[in-house]
Amino acid sequence: MKIARSAWVLLFILLACNDDSGIAPTPTGFQGTIRFTGGWPEDTDEIRLAAALKFPPTTLSDVILGEVLPIGRDSLAYTFYTAPVELSAVGVVWKEKGQPWDPTNIIGFYFPTDDHLSPGRVIVDDSGDLVPGIDIVADLSKAKRTVNSFISGMLRVQGAWPSGATDVVVVASSAPLLPTSLLDLMFSMPIAAGFDSANYVIPVQPGTYQLIAALLIEKGKSIGIESIRGSVFNLNGFKIRTPETQIKNVNMTLYLDMTTPRSCFDPTAKLEQRPERTLR
Repeated sequence: MKIARSAWVLLFILLACNDDSGIAPTPTGFQGTIRFTGGWPEDTDEIRLAAALKFPPTTLSDVILGEVLPIGRDSLAYTFYTAPVELSAVGVVWKEKGQPWDPTNIIGFYFPTDDHLSPGRVIVDDSGDLVPGIDIVADLSKAKRTVNSFISGMLRVQGAWPSGATDVVVVASSAPLLPTSLLDLMFSMPIAAGFDSANYVIPVQPGTYQLIAALLIEKGKSIGIESIRGSVFNLNGFKIRTPETQIKNVNMTLYLDMTTPRSCFDPTAKLEQRPERTLR
């Protein structure tokens, strides 16, 4: 049975395939350029822009999916029409030939600053103008193929849930040391907050992952370093050698009462460590 990359897959596919509302584009929106790095994979089918009302999105209403864009170019200019809205993230998604749309397959985000761990916000007002300069670098080497490989485990809670907590998302980092971009991360399904313990699954591409971290999603707060509430460090790396490799029992504790985040993004943070694991 194929493992879904996250709950977002179903949300985006429903929006992409079942939107027959026929609503014409509004005169407001945003525009920019997309620059592609790396070679175009031969199994490229389509690319699109996707925008999220909050990041990470957890419901269908959190997502706006754009039209199909031209492929095979080094760069292109685009215009994305939308009603006045505040967007928490804008990205480019890649589609594999022979596979359904998976708009979690993001190959580039809009990053207005050097902080590539937090997506840039885009505010479209009712002035009737297009917001300019929403430029994106899309890394074609980040395109994800359909796989059955995953990392999974159990989350246990220590402390009380904050009143604004909504979900927990677990990520695996493919960066050789510390992640420097959201594109280094693979995401689990969102898990509703309030549990004492819960299982997670992170669908991952073949490669090596040294860091696994749990992010607490809170209402009205952007995702960032302060969201980290648990992490596991594997010095040798969790090695996903094939598209069928499955690594289980990578367990961690969520520290909900921390005054200082316990972060896999912070090299001074104390991380839970575990040695090389036997792969299935």
